[in-house]
Amino acid sequence: MSSGLSELLGIDIDELEWTDLALCAGGDVNQHYDDYEADDNIARITDEKCLSCPVMAQCLQEGIHNSEWGVWGGIYLTSGKVDKNRNSHKTKETWKRIEEKIGGKPVH
Repeated sequence: MSSGLSELLGIDIDELEWTDLALCAGGDVNQHYDDYEADDNIARITDEKCLSCPVMAQCLQEGIHNSEWGVWGGIYLTSGKVDKNRNSHKTKETWKRIEEKIGGKPVH
């Protein structure tokens, strides 16, 4: 007799939100706000975490839709718009990876 993974983990699929799947859930939120541009290593680590996240596109959409600030979907937003200064460490390759991950839409 086998059980589904959600049952084994005690997860009710009907109550699951995209935020429950985010790799940053339960982590240090300062890495997505104050610490992000204060330290290039933190910024790069945060970028890589976002690029590995299964809900990166949903996260970015949420940040834009709600006029958020901080890192949403791998991009630092200010009032829901790409903040070029706080994303200045990103290379062309990083932007390309982000755009591929969110469906090919240019974002910068």
